[in-house]
Amino acid sequence: MALTAIGLLCFAALLSFPALGERDHSGEQGPVLVKVDVTNKLTNTIVSYSATVPKGMPMFGVLNKLQDTKSFNFTYSISKSYGIYLESVNGLAGSNANHTYWELLSKKGKSIRSLDVGIGCYQPKSNEIFIMNFTRWD
Repeated sequence: MALTAIGLLCFAALLSFPALGERDHSGEQGPVLVKVDVTNKLTNTIVSYSATVPKGMPMFGVLNKLQDTKSFNFTYSISKSYGIYLESVNGLAGSNANHTYWELLSKKGKSIRSLDVGIGCYQPKSNEIFIMNFTRWD
């Protein structure tokens, strides 16, 4: 039931942002190697992971696959309004009191951009690094 609701939220989000729902016309088929960097801006640490997943799998599915390896873990909550919210990675959670959170970024080549959608809707691409950056807001 919860996954159906999440799927509907993602579909509704894609209707609002047509470019996000466009197909990748690169001709790429089959599995995609997804690279994930978990960075901590406060301690300047980076831990890298990778997984081969079906093309089009949302990041939530990728993170679940990584969690099956036992070397990675994450927690999340589900908002009725906004979908899946990333709470912690490898035991480190954001905090309102400390003004910390997990920033979601995409790196392609030398370009790094902030994501407009969360882990429930974002579909990683080939030759991209998905970055979960623990950082602080002012």
